[in-house]
Amino acid sequence: MRFSVLVADDEKMPREILRDRLPWEELGVERVDAASDGAEALELARQHRPDIIISDVKMPRMNGLELAGAVREMYPECQFIFLSGYTDKEYLKGAIKLRAASYVEKPIDLEEVAEVLRQVIAELKKSRRPDPALVFYRGEDGDLSTPGNGEVYVYDKAQFAALGNLIRHKRKAEAMDLAGSIYRDIRRCEGTRPEVVRNIYCQIVFALLSAAESRNITAVTAQGDYLLYTAAKQPTLRQLWQALTDGMQTYFQAVESNAQDLVTRVDGYLAAHLADSDFTVQAMASDLGFVHTYLCSAYKKNSGRTVNQKLTELRMERAKALLADPSRKLYEVAHAVGYADGKYFVKLFTKEVGIPPRLYRENLCCHEE
Repeated sequence: MRFSVLVADDEKMPREILRDRLPWEELGVERVDAASDGAEALELARQHRPDIIISDVKMPRMNGLELAGAVREMYPECQFIFLSGYTDKEYLKGAIKLRAASYVEKPIDLEEVAEVLRQVIAELKKSRRPDPALVFYRGEDGDLSTPGNGEVYVYDKAQFAALGNLIRHKRKAEAMDLAGSIYRDIRRCEGTRPEVVRNIYCQIVFALLSAAESRNITAVTAQGDYLLYTAAKQPTLRQLWQALTDGMQTYFQAVESNAQDLVTRVDGYLAAHLADSDFTVQAMASDLGFVHTYLCSAYKKNSGRTVNQKLTELRMERAKALLADPSRKLYEVAHAVGYADGKYFVKLFTKEVGIPPRLYRENLCCHEE
């Protein structure tokens, strides 16, 4: 059994080292192509349909992850070995450490790459060898006496994009229904290779993890490796899909509980930082572990006001309390509630409270008398 490999790296030296100095014949590889970026690699993949692609993650025109997505739409069985010098996406590193793919950090260790290739090729050989003990479809009903129907599931890109949108927009019922529909369609197509189905499962998990990461839902992101490794070890389609629906249920339950928690955390952060004249919503989102746009949208949806409206409200309440002390100058009050410009503070206080701060203080003094 012979294999073909495509090497994609925008750096000339590692690309040529991988192409020329690995024991390809010993590994059973008869063809090795090389590309200097992701776009060139995609074109070569269309022409030669490689069994394995060794790709740098960070490349011009099309990065390694984009290349993997594009190639796997055409050839789901193509396996990827990623090379990278940066690891800031730890769940992504775990995601690609599946039984048929791996991740190698730069600088390149040829022995490590060769060993990874041996493992991937062994998996490819195993997947292409008829295995009478495989129970991925028929085993669900306990009946292995008759062959599968031979029908092959046709991947519908629009359908999976719709599922990703439903997950991102928290439309639980529709997302669960669509996932169930996809499962039933795949279940009817018993000629679909299990590794193709497992790849589809991983794509859905990636969508789930991406949505969970943007909302800082650690209950889901923390089990990212488990969800992805599940793709390789579940013996039946039903068990594989049960793992997926369990993950989706966890995600949607966490989304519901996180909504109010987010409001509480934002309010607490604003109260602690209302005197900070350099405050920005972007910095707060980063400190709290949320994507800026998601935090703003979720906060407004669940509290009925924007983050800046809430911050102004807290600052005005604090200013009122400080104005009760007649020894404090107006500019001191302004600085104490986060406004470096005293005139701007007076203008904003007048707008929000209805009267200027000096008059507000006079009214307080009159009431005390």
